[in-house]
Amino acid sequence: MKRFFVIAILLSAVALMQAQGKFQMGVKTGFNSTSFNTEAGYDFESARDDFKTGYLVGAWTRIHLLGDLSLQPELYYSKKKSETDFDPEGSESLSYSSWDVPLLVHLDAIDLKLVKIYGVGGPVASFRSKEEVKLAGAAFTDYDGDSFKSTNWNFQLGAGVQIARLSLDARYEWGLNDISRSNEMERKTKSLIVSLGFRLF
Repeated sequence: MKRFFVIAILLSAVALMQAQGKFQMGVKTGFNSTSFNTEAGYDFESARDDFKTGYLVGAWTRIHLLGDLSLQPELYYSKKKSETDFDPEGSESLSYSSWDVPLLVHLDAIDLKLVKIYGVGGPVASFRSKEEVKLAGAAFTDYDGDSFKSTNWNFQLGAGVQIARLSLDARYEWGLNDISRSNEMERKTKSLIVSLGFRLF
């Protein structure tokens, strides 16, 4: 009963904000190009990270605060890939899936009536869903691959253009903490994210 009461209050608040033009919601999809930025101390002479392409799909909301400023929480499922060459020992292919929760500030910088140009920025909480590691090279005798922490923090900064209900933006995301669980290795994410959004209401 209490849960129903809380849900009813939240839905009423959303309906009120929507009626006042202070609340928007939509869906989004896109792709990312990611590197895990490896600093290795695991008896490897060097580590070179290559960017690989992944994807994302989810939803966003926008709550008007004041003037051209809004709060933009999002939730999406993201799959990121990267490959690290440990020359000359071998290579490690990584695939990392997570539920990402950005809490962004949205600023309408230029309003041309039909077209708006905006900027976004803020922290992102990333919750690991799945990971996959593939090793190549005969030198990996006592190394079974890296594994990632269950929760990580990133930061996004970007800009985009909005035309009617459609929005297209590009963001750069960099990791704020070491995502590797290995004591012999440090990894932080670097990603370029391009996404297309559609406002439902």
